[in-house]
Amino acid sequence: MNRTCLLLLASLLCACTDPVHEDAVKSLGGEANGVRRGPTHRPGQPCLTCHSEDGPGEPAFAVAGTIYAVREQADPAAGVTIQLVDARGEQKDLVSNSVGNFYVATGAWSPTFPIRATVVRDGLSVPMQTLINGDGSCAGCHRGDPTQGSMPPVYLRNE
Repeated sequence: MNRTCLLLLASLLCACTDPVHEDAVKSLGGEANGVRRGPTHRPGQPCLTCHSEDGPGEPAFAVAGTIYAVREQADPAAGVTIQLVDARGEQKDLVSNSVGNFYVATGAWSPTFPIRATVVRDGLSVPMQTLINGDGSCAGCHRGDPTQGSMPPVYLRNE
C-alpha cells in the first residue's frame, strides 16, 4: 500500500510541472560571473519568466523591466521613474536601480491590465505608445530587434 501511494504521489508531482515554462527558465542561462542574485541581476531579461507564480524566483513580480540610457547600448539608466497606471486608475511609481532594473512585487501591487506606462526623468515625461496587456515582463516585448517582431529595449535617448 505504501509503495502504491508513493508512486501515485510521484506521478502527481511530475504532472504539475510545466515543461514549456521550465524550458523558458533554462533558456535564460546561468547567472553572470560575479553577480549575485538580487535586485541587480539579469538586466534586460524577461523578469517574470522566473519571478512569477510559477517561479523559481522570489518574490513574484507584477511588473518588472530594465531601462537603458541610450538606444542599442548596455549603459543602464539609474534613478528613472516609471509611472504605471492600471485599468482602475491605480498608479504605482517605480524607480530604476543602479543597473536600470525596476520592479514591483505582486504583494505590493495587483494591477488590473491593461497598464499605461510613462518614463519620467529630469522633467521630461515620455508615455509608452501602447498598453501593457497581461504580461508585466517588459522584456517580453522589449527584447531587441524590431525587424524580428519585437520592440527595442526601453531607453532614454537615441544617441
